[in-house]
Amino acid sequence: MIIELKSVGKIFPKSQFRLDDISFNIEEGEIVGLIGSNGTGKSTILKMINGLIPYDKGNIYYQGKEVKSFSDNKLRQMRKDIAYIFQNHNLLAGESVYYHLALVYKLNHQKVNHDAINDILDFLGLMDLKQVKCHSLSGGQQQKVAIAMAVLQKPKLILCDEISSALDTNSEKEIFNLLSDLREKYGISILMIAHHLSLLKQYCDRVMILDHQTIVDTVVPVKATLNQLKSNYVDQVKEFLLHD
Repeated sequence: MIIELKSVGKIFPKSQFRLDDISFNIEEGEIVGLIGSNGTGKSTILKMINGLIPYDKGNIYYQGKEVKSFSDNKLRQMRKDIAYIFQNHNLLAGESVYYHLALVYKLNHQKVNHDAINDILDFLGLMDLKQVKCHSLSGGQQQKVAIAMAVLQKPKLILCDEISSALDTNSEKEIFNLLSDLREKYGISILMIAHHLSLLKQYCDRVMILDHQTIVDTVVPVKATLNQLKSNYVDQVKEFLLHD
């Protein structure tokens, strides 16, 4: 098991928003989807897992050990093991694809691994764009660069925060294909937020449904049977995921 959340909660004192009793786990090599209507706290959950923001109650366990007990060095290692790909990847427009990939090593005070860079460029179909400036890339190509940067960290888990939402349908499907291939090639676990239900249904081992600030159900697409439904939103989502 890579990560486990037990009754995790987050309170935002200056607003009425809160997350409560978030419990789930991610196994090695698993692709899990997280869906919910806007403002339900999906991104907050990913940021708590990665340590970008603290959680206020419950426990998060990384590889079986409670995160709150980690030393600073162990926390840094965990954040390296859990890569985060944002919807807005914030690439440097005037720098090349290769520059960004080499930067991964430099930021970690490591020698640049040219073979690893070439391998991931080839795998993602970016080899011909190696020296191209990022401002010349399409949205899908830029997102591939962000994925490549994440993979070069050698993560055990990649968190994908709506990384395909700004792409056209074909580019979005290509990104999902690549993520699935990365799971097969490297054994990486993936937790993704997305809204395209047909793609989640096709690529995810499980889909978790967030509603009313908590996880209300987990669905294994197509294979599961309908349970008691918690809301109209959950009803619509599950009906889609569970039927061909």
